[in-house]
Amino acid sequence: MKDFEIDELLRDEDDNGEIQIGSTRHYGGFEPVTLQEIDNEGDAEENGEMEIGSTREYGGCEPLTLQENDDEGQTMRDSEIVKRQETWTPLVEVKPYVGQLFGSFEEAFGFYKEYARKSGFETRKATTEVSRNGSGYSRRYIVCNKEGENKKKKGYDSLKDKSRQQRNRPSQRVKCKASIRLKVSNLGGWEVTHFEEKHTHDFVKPEDAHFLKSNRRLTYQQKQLLHDVSGINMGPVRAFKLMKQNHGGYENVGASEVECKNFKRDLTSIIGEGDVDLVIEKMSKKREYLHDYSFDFFEDADGVLSGLFWADEESKRNYMAFGDVVGFDATYRTNKYMMVFVPFTGIDNHNKCVTFAAGLICSESKESYKWLLTCFKNTYGKEPTILMTDQDPSIKEVIPEVFSDSVRHRYCMWHISQKFTKKLGTNLSKTGVLDRLHDLIWDERLTPNKFEIGWQNIMDEFGLHTIDWFTDMYEARESWIPAYFKDYHFSGLMRTTSRSECENKFFGSLTNTDMHLIEFVSNFETAMESQRHVQRKNDHLSRYTVPENKSKLLMEEDALKVFTRAVFFEIQTEIQASIESCYAFKMEVFGGMTKFSIKDTDKDMKRAGDYEVEFVKSATTTKCSCTTFETTGKLCRHCLYVLRMSGVKHFPAHYVPKRWTKDVVPRTRYGYNELGRAKGGDDIETIVRDLHASVEHCVDRLSSNLEKLRLYRDTQESLMKQVDEDTIGEEPMSNKEFIETVIGVGKRNEIQVRVPEGVRNKGSKKRLIGEKEKAIINAKKGSRRCGGCGEYVDHNARTCNKKTK
Repeated sequence: MKDFEIDELLRDEDDNGEIQIGSTRHYGGFEPVTLQEIDNEGDAEENGEMEIGSTREYGGCEPLTLQENDDEGQTMRDSEIVKRQETWTPLVEVKPYVGQLFGSFEEAFGFYKEYARKSGFETRKATTEVSRNGSGYSRRYIVCNKEGENKKKKGYDSLKDKSRQQRNRPSQRVKCKASIRLKVSNLGGWEVTHFEEKHTHDFVKPEDAHFLKSNRRLTYQQKQLLHDVSGINMGPVRAFKLMKQNHGGYENVGASEVECKNFKRDLTSIIGEGDVDLVIEKMSKKREYLHDYSFDFFEDADGVLSGLFWADEESKRNYMAFGDVVGFDATYRTNKYMMVFVPFTGIDNHNKCVTFAAGLICSESKESYKWLLTCFKNTYGKEPTILMTDQDPSIKEVIPEVFSDSVRHRYCMWHISQKFTKKLGTNLSKTGVLDRLHDLIWDERLTPNKFEIGWQNIMDEFGLHTIDWFTDMYEARESWIPAYFKDYHFSGLMRTTSRSECENKFFGSLTNTDMHLIEFVSNFETAMESQRHVQRKNDHLSRYTVPENKSKLLMEEDALKVFTRAVFFEIQTEIQASIESCYAFKMEVFGGMTKFSIKDTDKDMKRAGDYEVEFVKSATTTKCSCTTFETTGKLCRHCLYVLRMSGVKHFPAHYVPKRWTKDVVPRTRYGYNELGRAKGGDDIETIVRDLHASVEHCVDRLSSNLEKLRLYRDTQESLMKQVDEDTIGEEPMSNKEFIETVIGVGKRNEIQVRVPEGVRNKGSKKRLIGEKEKAIINAKKGSRRCGGCGEYVDHNARTCNKKTK
């Protein structure tokens, strides 16, 4: 027997429950034990019973003498004697002893709990005695978890009461007497006055020890993992499976799915009704310790949160560089309160989405949007050139009230074009009018006059003047048709809210409808870190990689040095097209200005055609009728052709907008989740991260040398043992303490701002799918093969008209 002794008298019983002398019993994990009978005379009794005063010896136990029961006056069976003598004693190095002193009861409980864990049983706190002078406890007991017996609960008739389901939970209690008794010591602390070592039950096998509740506990690193993966919308069950893979098996994790779920439960409990207060406190700390961090909120008359807005230093720097065109589109179902999430989105110098700020509002009312846009304006001071939104009537009214007349409000062209089919109807949609309308509205080469003529021609040809919606869209043409935005710089960067919707999908993948606000803000920060990581990676590639100069022109070489990779590749494509697809068929001189008529022979019909380029050689300026540079900030192929044919060798500096250059935005030192480092101190999260990094570094360096790696492991194990000895009786950080550490704020006892309840917005429920979208979905599914006619159609064999009889 390796792990513990066994004093149990092993026996076999016949049908009557009596022991068969000479029988052998196999007990799991031990040598077979044979029962031998030895009485005073050395002979066995024929009837298998013992006389009063006789003695028998059972393997592994002291000789037992049968005593007469005075109350009953009858002899007892062997099985009764054996049953009273079954005991198990743990074999561990460190165990309690009478007279042992502890500084506190919790220290004593922790010591006995560790002793139980190593032995293979569990403990619990039991009886307490209060001192007579009322100063507190004077005596306390710590018992085996199997102490006592299960109390029978009042049953019920499941046939009569089908609404109730009784859980089938077997009892763990078997009247075990193992325990320790402690009393308050005169020397201070607690003293062990009694220690019962023997148990009346078997211990848990070593291979099953990880199922014990005392052995199931999340470590700090595992809690950190649960918190981190929640930032990417991964739940506790999937996180537990990830732990299993990382530790090499379920038995090595040291916890179960229950502990992972309980961690989430504890997080919810700590947040409680103080969710909004936790968010406000966290953002207040960021505003205090992080440079140029801004946030604001407002509440209604009942003290309920109505709106929240925030932006950090790097968001502001991005806005100053790329805030010429801003789009925002509300997204729903991102938090448990159904507040509407509104991110403000732009386009960075790599043609990627960049987030300038974010807001949460309870309603899409005019008042809410006015407050949100006012916060945005006050935070940045600088107004955007174009503000891209959908056709929400509240936003339409608010923008002129908040911003000056220089800000153009542009509607999303995609949302409008998607309504064409519904407004036209099935019959008109099949006449070709859809293609005509799409070709007209998306043509960026049209002037306002040509667009108006083309629109009226379509209305007259197909009789669409009777449809009020088309009349309304024509009256609002200056808010969505590209021809009316040609005079606004960078207006061509964003014609639809697809950028905003792309961002909404990105944020939506990291959120869900069960998420508290403090969790939502944390996940938003994770998303921002991901976005900025991509931005930094693109900056790095632009600075430290050199694309090929395909044309070998000095102009392309200059562009390669100043533009980011993504923008340079666009410029490079235009330079190649200016060489291969463009030629001048007419040239006119008007004083110091030369007008070129350029033929573009590109295979793409949208680009092919005739263009006019005005060139002033003294100032090296060009202006093309396609207005590509004015609307995107990138020279078109027609201007590049004229510059090249006019002998301009280098790329003109005044055609290099700063927003497309490599180092337009200096990067901040601290990210969203770097509050600890910004404070200038060593917080626990930073220390743990550094320790983890040091161990990982050592393992990486020693992985090729098995002997050194083994020595490093032994050193770590000895250090672990030393830590265990130094922390006997000390409890690790609880879930509550950990959660308050990682979220940066503690549980609030008093609620200042209440959480929203009963929020109802147009996107708070499941989205309704239109007929067109249903048709697209069904088309992707494909048809089924009919068992009757054998064709791939929309009916089956039961409804088939061609079914052979």
